[in-house]
Amino acid sequence: MNKRKYKNYLWGYFFVAPTITGLLILNIYPIFKTLLLSFSTSTGFEEYVFSGLNNFTRVLKDREVWIGLRNTLIFSAVSVPGGIFISLLLAWLMSKEIRGRSVYRVIYFTPMVAAPAAVTMVWAWLYNSEFGFLNYVIKSLGGATHSWLHDPKYALMSVIIIAIWGGLGQQIIILIVAITNVPRVYYEAAEIDGAGGFVKLFKITVPLISPSVFFLTITGFIGSLTQFDLIYMLYNANTSKAMDSVRTIMYQYYRQAFVVQDKPYALAISIVALCLILIFTGLQFVAQKKIVHYE
Repeated sequence: MNKRKYKNYLWGYFFVAPTITGLLILNIYPIFKTLLLSFSTSTGFEEYVFSGLNNFTRVLKDREVWIGLRNTLIFSAVSVPGGIFISLLLAWLMSKEIRGRSVYRVIYFTPMVAAPAAVTMVWAWLYNSEFGFLNYVIKSLGGATHSWLHDPKYALMSVIIIAIWGGLGQQIIILIVAITNVPRVYYEAAEIDGAGGFVKLFKITVPLISPSVFFLTITGFIGSLTQFDLIYMLYNANTSKAMDSVRTIMYQYYRQAFVVQDKPYALAISIVALCLILIFTGLQFVAQKKIVHYE
């Protein structure tokens, strides 16, 4: 290696050194620290002793963890497909030449730029059992009002609706771009054969934008499996009788880490959640490959 080439290598390593250093300090080290602490038990004063698989055994026996896992899976199974389906229909409508479609796009994208705390406060007001707008409308129509956030029968679905609404903007924008990039010739050929609007949507549009739908599915499941902020802001007092219906696995992690102050056990819960995310992601990749191969 000549001197000039060696100097170029040194400059290259010099420029990537900040990124590598940040990766090691902010990502790699916390991962190994998390794994190490999850196999430990706190003795107080930030001191830990190795305890083997005790924390993971405790996770398997913890009723609250299983409740959180159940709620997380239900949340993911409903919010992700439901949100993508609604976003797909709205994106399909707004990709057409309709009056004021730019205004509609701005309206649907607005939740993405609003602060989560502000969004949660607005929805908490809408759901309020005494003076909420939703109960006011239902009562005006002669229906029975409900405690939407604190009745176990309605609480989880109420949170799911907030999550779907909050994610529509990003999903719609991505799907609009994907739909507008579909070659027009496919639609013209379908129109010659007499295909209607919904036939073109599900036989042409959906298959051709499947990579974008797959991307939204992956990111949607990752976000739903790590859902925490909505539950925290709506139920932080932890006094609602609906807590068992809405607590998620990540909320349980927060509670153990920052309320109970049992960090090793909380980290064991987070590892279980991470394994769940990896399993779901792997299954989706396998399903996507089979769909592409079939097509």
